[in-house]
Amino acid sequence: MRYFFWAFLLLLLLPLLILDAQKHLDIAKSYVGVKEATGNNDGKEVEMFLQSVGRKKGDSWCAAFVSFCLTQSNVKEPKIRSGLARDFKRSKNLIMANDVLRGIKKVEPGYIVGWEKGNTIFGHLGFALTKWNKEFGTTIEGNTSSGISGNQSDGDGVYIRSRKIEPANYFRIVWFVPVI
Repeated sequence: MRYFFWAFLLLLLLPLLILDAQKHLDIAKSYVGVKEATGNNDGKEVEMFLQSVGRKKGDSWCAAFVSFCLTQSNVKEPKIRSGLARDFKRSKNLIMANDVLRGIKKVEPGYIVGWEKGNTIFGHLGFALTKWNKEFGTTIEGNTSSGISGNQSDGDGVYIRSRKIEPANYFRIVWFVPVI
């Protein structure tokens, strides 16, 4: 009878634990459609994301958006909060994209997705919105275009995108970080 009680309690609380674990994604989704005011890394929400990590109007803001969502949802790991995508690569739970492609590691909804530009210090961040299917996944990102074919005039903002791991590309997904 005692085990039944604990099993029942776990079944009752599990949905609440799962919902709370994805709170950062709910926050990110609530900003889908937010766009820069003039296309210069500016605007009310964009500047709020930047200020949350001590950055100024005009700075790139993808990592600030990720940090803002993590902070607002009281995420414990990763502890990193930064306006620079490369800082998230220091996470102790880093998952390399090649391991995902080979099926060695899995990427769950809510994980941070990290891009790099060649061998430079420049990159990009977003969140995995769906479970990654080896090379393909859906993301939610700030400081990106909508990705609608041929329409780059929509302005940078927060959008949901379909993405693919392509190791040979100059600008490519290289790593993921679990969010706990």
